[in-house]
Amino acid sequence: IGIMGRTSYYLGDLNPTRHFYNSQFAGSIFYRDKLRKSDRLSLRIQFSYGKVEAFDSDSKSDAQINRNLSFQSKIIEFGPMLEINFLPFEIGSKRKPGTPYLFMGLTYFKMNPMGQHNDGWVELQSLKTEGQGSAFNNDKPYKLNQISIPVGVGIKVHITSRMSLGLEYGIRKTFTDYLDDVSGNYVNPSILADINGQLSSEISAPILNSQGSFSYNNGIARGNSSNKDWYAFAGITLSFRLKAYTTCS
Repeated sequence: IGIMGRTSYYLGDLNPTRHFYNSQFAGSIFYRDKLRKSDRLSLRIQFSYGKVEAFDSDSKSDAQINRNLSFQSKIIEFGPMLEINFLPFEIGSKRKPGTPYLFMGLTYFKMNPMGQHNDGWVELQSLKTEGQGSAFNNDKPYKLNQISIPVGVGIKVHITSRMSLGLEYGIRKTFTDYLDDVSGNYVNPSILADINGQLSSEISAPILNSQGSFSYNNGIARGNSSNKDWYAFAGITLSFRLKAYTTCS
């Protein structure tokens, strides 16, 4: 069994390229067992909790700063992962003291994007900030329960006969572009206020400067719908062997 102290961050419309930007504290617990008594393959069942957030105001892009969006979301993740050791590894074995490894899996995660409004945060999915389900956007409201594919690398070494220490980094491919509630096009704020309420209108387009060439006409991009969102965990692992390591007599 094991625990992880980690950081979490996201890549998406509000943070396209900066790894470890605005990292937040995260944690995990897991159970790991060898597959068919192999010292190179292990199955890991893991539960993780984290948080991600981003702010257009932190960007170096003038267009992003002017867009002026922000979000945060808690992430609860659960699922199996396969670990592939480069070297034979057994906690407690002097002949197999450590190894780098790869891992991949298929996990369920729950998100709940929230947007900054005045001095607080409000849940965004129910506000349909891009007019989902209306004549202006045929997409259905996005789901808060999603699937992700984790892939990553790590290194682990045993430090006692029952304990190992490791470092790990893993990124998650998701199948949603709405982890940050930003994906498609603007809907005219006055129309959005009529169909989804004034709060939806205000949060959808808090543009700093909407004068000049900018227009709220339908078709103006709010986000990039061709790229799905990602999130990542990185940190330290501590594993405890339930049974002492023994060799064949």
